[in-house]
Amino acid sequence: MRLTVQAINFSLKSNLKKFICKRIDKYQHYYGKILATDLYMKLEKSTFSRSKQVEIKVQIPGDTLIVKKESHTFEKAIDAASSAVERLLIRSKEKQLRSYQNGV
Repeated sequence: MRLTVQAINFSLKSNLKKFICKRIDKYQHYYGKILATDLYMKLEKSTFSRSKQVEIKVQIPGDTLIVKKESHTFEKAIDAASSAVERLLIRSKEKQLRSYQNGV
């Protein structure tokens, strides 16, 4: 699996990169044929707040899963987005297994 991480409007620290790799590596447990994972992190600097946005794109054979989440910290946003991606991977795997069992 290929992992690409892009940080927009800030520099990526090593401890955050380790956190990302640890969280993304769990995807292989849910769906073994992941082609690539792209993670985009963006720091929104507005006059009212500094929100952190995370977008995760996971490419699997025949589909691309995209999840966007926003939070006050990157860790919380990554956790929320990763949980959503894991649910989508489980759903895709179950759908694939049902189609094999039904002979489609």
